[in-house]
Amino acid sequence: MSTTSSFIVKDVTTNFKDYEEEFFNLYRTLYGDIDQLRFKERLYRHANPLVLLAFSDERLVGFKIGYEAEPYRFYSWAGGVHPEFQKHGIGRKLMDTQLEWVKAQGFHSIRTKARNTNKGVIILNLLCGYDIMGAYTEDNEPRIMMEKQLN
Repeated sequence: MSTTSSFIVKDVTTNFKDYEEEFFNLYRTLYGDIDQLRFKERLYRHANPLVLLAFSDERLVGFKIGYEAEPYRFYSWAGGVHPEFQKHGIGRKLMDTQLEWVKAQGFHSIRTKARNTNKGVIILNLLCGYDIMGAYTEDNEPRIMMEKQLN
């Protein structure tokens, strides 16, 4: 568990079920509708999942989720911060907490993807030491692949 002056980041991987309703409401606010069953199946079919949630006065305001993609590589899959709480360091704290956990688990690298339209996430990844590995198109939308080496 990590804290700052106005929010707290919790690892809820083992009790994610307790937060599912709040999480999926926040996810819909940020990204639109979601197939909840498919999301949970993807999360839990991978080894070493990590679910971090950020709270401000017990209100869920952000998340960072990932899992082991292959031996020694972690995939940072989904993340976001409620628009009312952006630009307060929550995304950075979620990312830093995830990176601490990933390093402690012995991973050698962490990979992520971002929509080209999500400039804030791309900039945050670059500021945190990620390198751009390439670009591709998915669902007719440009995506940026990024990776950070950990050793």
